[in-house]
Amino acid sequence: MQTVHIDQLVDLDADRDLREDRGDVAALAESIAELGLLEPLTVIPREDGRFTIYAGHRRRDAVRRAAELLVADPDHYDLSAEQAAARAEQLHHVPCYERPDLAGRDVLTQIAENGERLSLTDAERARGLQLALVDGLDARAIARATGIKLATVRAADKVAALPEAAQKALATGQLGLDEAASLDEFADDANAVERILRGSHLGYALAEERHKRDRKAKAAQLREQLTADGYVLVSKPKDFPWSSREAELGDLADAEGNPLTVAEYGLAEGHAVFIDSASYAEPRPVHICRAPEAHGHTRLRPTGYVSPDEIARREAEEAARREHAEKMSAARDVRAKFLRRLIGSQKAAAKHTDLLLTIAARWPDLIDAGHRHPLAEQLCPQPEQWTPARIQQCAVATAVLGIDDHAERLRGWNVKHEAALWWWDQLTTLGYDITPAEVEHRAATQAAYTAEQAARAAEQAARAAAEAEDEEDEDQEDEPGADEQDCEDCEDCEDCHAAPTQTTAAGCQWTADTDETGQDGEHDAPAA
Repeated sequence: MQTVHIDQLVDLDADRDLREDRGDVAALAESIAELGLLEPLTVIPREDGRFTIYAGHRRRDAVRRAAELLVADPDHYDLSAEQAAARAEQLHHVPCYERPDLAGRDVLTQIAENGERLSLTDAERARGLQLALVDGLDARAIARATGIKLATVRAADKVAALPEAAQKALATGQLGLDEAASLDEFADDANAVERILRGSHLGYALAEERHKRDRKAKAAQLREQLTADGYVLVSKPKDFPWSSREAELGDLADAEGNPLTVAEYGLAEGHAVFIDSASYAEPRPVHICRAPEAHGHTRLRPTGYVSPDEIARREAEEAARREHAEKMSAARDVRAKFLRRLIGSQKAAAKHTDLLLTIAARWPDLIDAGHRHPLAEQLCPQPEQWTPARIQQCAVATAVLGIDDHAERLRGWNVKHEAALWWWDQLTTLGYDITPAEVEHRAATQAAYTAEQAARAAEQAARAAAEAEDEEDEDQEDEPGADEQDCEDCEDCEDCHAAPTQTTAAGCQWTADTDETGQDGEHDAPAA
């Protein structure tokens, strides 16, 4: 390597130079003015004593620019005019690699230098800038020396304090240096940084975390204020408000039916407040009663909450239902034997066609339920086996099994209690010894039927009262007024319906009474 004066350096011929635009060398010139030329040029000696540049045209241009900058503004580099002039003169002596072996290979040299060079990654650049700052160098001086923007230098300083997740994202290329620096406001919150990095849009994730942070700060301020005011703070109850025991004060009423207020009940025993900050709305206090029923409050809107007493009642009811179902299952086996004797043969079934006719006439839709009965396969033979007698047996069995299956139902849609009661009575009449479970079931059916009839009677009475009221209103509307009694056309008085001896529109007197012969009353001529 040797030093060559800048005036001895010659460019390649224009038709051999691969670069059409050498670009802006201002940043590189700043670096050279501060640190000097760090990477020598590659040159080829010429016969006239000068040197052709094979690699380093931009560096040569940047050296010239750096010398001009030093002379023009020495203060910028903390130099005197003499020092700046001396450094500029020193820059004019350019270090060069003399490579005569590359003569004639200028194109390959340019491709190798510019095509194979690898730039520093953002992580590598950030680490270098961080080390320079650790060494005590000023950010502005680093920017001048490296040609890197001052904002990028400062971004590298911010990245140094970020959590490990951000450092990895920078190293793997998930984030650029400037993007990583934007996480600086969450440097003390590793969880927030991880959530941001999981997002697909950095700007949106940052905005969302800022919103969460602001809500958290407002919630903390609200919590502090509520505590100072003497309220009992609790966490949000599980499943609130849909099926929790706790309820908001505004959804409760006192014994007189008045809605509860925070002013009256907020500080009362058994009442508390939690801060609702789960949504994107502003955090707000929610005042609640922790056990409304225990404090004599009533709920103003239905919820899914079930009190312990109600749970116990339901469990007892379910246990009773299961016990009853077991008893009825055993009773069904006993009743099945009776039904097989009653209609299990063609001859026996023929004796009970009256059952078929009654059921078909009164409750024809129950016949379709016959196939659900456990005895259906036994008592209803397949169609290919049917004879006229078997058809009769199958029809009787289907009707009987249909109403028998329905009689075991107590609740549900379209339950016909009247049909069930009729069938239990028929079984007794036919000689069946009804079991205790069935007696209990029939009593429950009778109670349900009685309640159903009472409700129906009340509904009919209410409907009749409403119809009577409507008729009374219509009669009042139809009652004629005095002005409706005048005739509008009294030419022959055929349509005159005025009251007796009323003066008509034509001025005649008309008597509504009939004479002795049954003829209509006569008209008196109007007075002259």
